[in-house]
Amino acid sequence: MTMKLFAILLLVITFVCVPTLQSTTFAQKGIQGGAQKQAGGKGMKGGKGAGRKGRGGEAKNGKESHAAHLPPGFQQLSKDEVKLLDSLCGRALEQIAGSQSQSKTSLLSIADYFGSMQRLKDKNVAAEGDVQPDPTISETDIGLYVLSRLDGEQRGQLGKLVTGQRAEIAEYEQLREKVLTMLQSLLVENPSKRIFERSLADAAKATGEKEISIAIAQARVFAEISKSLKQEQKQFLLLVRSSPAAVSTNNESIAEVRAALAKYDTRDQEAIAILAYKAACYCTGTAAQNAASSTGRSNGLFGGKSDAGKGGQMTGTFLNTLNRTQQHQLYQLLGSQVRTRQAKMSRCTQVIFALDAIKTGEPVVERRLQQAGGQFAETEIQTAIVETRAIQIIKDSLTATQIGFIQQNLVDAEK
Repeated sequence: MTMKLFAILLLVITFVCVPTLQSTTFAQKGIQGGAQKQAGGKGMKGGKGAGRKGRGGEAKNGKESHAAHLPPGFQQLSKDEVKLLDSLCGRALEQIAGSQSQSKTSLLSIADYFGSMQRLKDKNVAAEGDVQPDPTISETDIGLYVLSRLDGEQRGQLGKLVTGQRAEIAEYEQLREKVLTMLQSLLVENPSKRIFERSLADAAKATGEKEISIAIAQARVFAEISKSLKQEQKQFLLLVRSSPAAVSTNNESIAEVRAALAKYDTRDQEAIAILAYKAACYCTGTAAQNAASSTGRSNGLFGGKSDAGKGGQMTGTFLNTLNRTQQHQLYQLLGSQVRTRQAKMSRCTQVIFALDAIKTGEPVVERRLQQAGGQFAETEIQTAIVETRAIQIIKDSLTATQIGFIQQNLVDAEK
């Protein structure tokens, strides 16, 4: 396939395979007037202060919508948009309280471009009354189970990958730490805007490029393992992927693998298991399947942080604490992040397809992918800068009464 045809393929991928946020709220030229009534505008569908179909947060099927707990003007948000709002409000509360927690990387979140086994949505979970799956099963446990069916050479390839990438992952973590530290300095310093943002963008770019390099190296090893899999191994991996929730932590195979990995230190044992999990996803899924099951844990500087945020009723309580202007500011910020996330998902899908092509011997243009990773990170840090400054404006406008309520009912309540 020529590079021109490959570029056309990526363009098709962008339009066909990218999951998108469902609500039309932010679809046309941003927010149309902001959150209705509470946030000072008439842009949201649903009528005067209503939710979906003007029925106060009731979904089309008669069930309560995911946004029913939110104030009027926010109730027409889709499930995915509510998740983004939960996360945004969680970060806003942290910044207002001055207690921001630095998100940490995990071995699972670094270079997470290989899809996932969505065990929580597994269609083959036992029915009520049957033996239920172990709720504590993790990706690491599934990886150990996968390792139990790989041969010595295949396990050795993953072990070499872990030791070979140790320094590169440490460098990535240092670069990421530098970016996050620089970002947090916005709250305590007043650096020159142009110089600071350029320095921060450069640091973010280097971090994103490093993560893509890690992903490419992993994909190459996974592709070699894929070629060497015997038919019974392929069938086993497909079975695990189809019903990952059925894996038990008491499985004898997992115990045997743990014993075999005892020669490695604890972190390397976990790393090998996680690589086995990622390899199983890569080997058993098509590019489209892996893109559709992408967790969003990674693909950026803040991959260690869950989109779940503070969630639920706390988001509704926080929004109701704000006045119309403050709600509108937060609503505008959410709209911007919805559009940014859609672009991010599209770019992530392109990377997943490019890495998947290695399985078929398609040459990968490493530098081009690295540049894409750098662009991801630059966009993400620009979004983070805008968010930090917007939340600070909201924080500075809070009254003493609002601050007291937030501290007592939302911040202290979480401790």
